[in-house]
Amino acid sequence: MKPLFMEPYFNEKDWGGTRLKEVFGKNIPSEHTGEAWEVSGYPTGPSKCDGKTLLQYMEEMGSELVGTEIHGEFPLLIKLLDAREWLSVQVHPDDEYAKRVENDPYGKTEAWVVLDCEEGAELIFGIDCDNEMLRKEIAEGRLEQHLKKVPVSVGDVLYIPAGTVHAIGANMIIYEVQQSSDRTYRLYAWGRNAQLHIEKSLDVIDPKQGGKAMSGVSVPVIGGKREMLILDPCFALERLTVDSKMDLSTDGTRFYAYTALSDGKIVWDGGEQSFTAGQSFVIPAALGKYSLLGGRLLCAYVPDVAKTEQELTAKGIDMSKVGGKR
Repeated sequence: MKPLFMEPYFNEKDWGGTRLKEVFGKNIPSEHTGEAWEVSGYPTGPSKCDGKTLLQYMEEMGSELVGTEIHGEFPLLIKLLDAREWLSVQVHPDDEYAKRVENDPYGKTEAWVVLDCEEGAELIFGIDCDNEMLRKEIAEGRLEQHLKKVPVSVGDVLYIPAGTVHAIGANMIIYEVQQSSDRTYRLYAWGRNAQLHIEKSLDVIDPKQGGKAMSGVSVPVIGGKREMLILDPCFALERLTVDSKMDLSTDGTRFYAYTALSDGKIVWDGGEQSFTAGQSFVIPAALGKYSLLGGRLLCAYVPDVAKTEQELTAKGIDMSKVGGKR
């Protein structure tokens, strides 16, 4: 039993670039590489470890990998994105719509962490009108004026539940955690030749969603700093800054997916391995005790929301500052 250090599946995109290689040293396939699917059990783009896909590890290890509380498809998809240009304005369906209309196992709630951007950077995060008005404005060519542009800086976190109108801005590197879905409805493509999905977008848009970036809350921990960023039934997201040695453990109920933002080391019973910025690894549910030595990391997992919220509230954490639907 050991951590699974993943090799990503790459997606080439017109809006992609070369910064996943320049910043993280990744072996990208072209100068238009937009996405590294770091931890993926998605059938058409699985990540790999030692030549085997995450799906194969799931078949071999079962609950020892994913945990006793995780059933069915691998639930998360974790990406690093290099946006050289603005992405299309898009929206994603929730679980009910995705299952009923698309026969997908999941909808697509997601979250972003801004890893790099220019000074004064912006992205799209919401709209300023209801769906009835939006339909009229789209028909008359005035959609763009209703898109909410939100300023962001490095470290900002955006919680993007299904139904939120959103778009990544130019010259950004983004960490993304989402439900395991590749279903996107494009609402607007900045004049580029791309297929739009206006009717389905209008079906699923929730105009109340959006707002501003957040930074999370600190949680006491020995060995460094722990920040709770998102606590949602779909996923939890934490940011860890390890100053010395941070002792952690699994209890068999769920896996943990880490993406390193700086160099460090992980130690477990029977081994140790260094990691570098941009590397992602999965901690199997049955691993037990392990320690992080140095590094800044993002950690995603499928939480027991009620239990986690109760524990954090007991520590005096203001949960209103934590993203997610609870």
